[in-house]
Amino acid sequence: MPEEPRKDFIQAGREAGFDDAWHEDWWEEMNANGGNIIAAMRMRIVELSGDRVVMSMAMSPGVRQGTGVFAAGALIQLADVGATSACFEYMRREWKEEEVGFPVSIQISSNLLRNTVEGVVTSETRLVHAGRKLMVAESVVKDEAGRTLALVNSTHMVPRPNPR
Repeated sequence: MPEEPRKDFIQAGREAGFDDAWHEDWWEEMNANGGNIIAAMRMRIVELSGDRVVMSMAMSPGVRQGTGVFAAGALIQLADVGATSACFEYMRREWKEEEVGFPVSIQISSNLLRNTVEGVVTSETRLVHAGRKLMVAESVVKDEAGRTLALVNSTHMVPRPNPR
């Protein structure tokens, strides 16, 4: 049986409302292919739409620093995954399939404003520039009370896939 294309898998997530079962399948697929940071940190897609991406991540030992709060790198990583997803979704929607490469982060700046020791944090990302070679995203990471924890801006290089 041929492997289901990624676009169809994401569409299945949209149809399922990115529920728990879909996320378990998503993380299992990632781990079956050697694992990655998304599965390791149990990041979840909350919303994947034309103009924004919302990702969440619960407090766990894998994202906690020694003082008990979220590690700064975990907050930034959540924003980076959301930004990369926003770039990728834009390309899949606006470009021809053979033009879509993987958007690589080449610059990330962050302002860490506060932190929390519990709960779920959410990153909301919007593209502010969607060029053919570079894309720029703004992400805001918040806690469950809606307090801003971090502001993260990132630039992504968009390499073209190699012709076959």
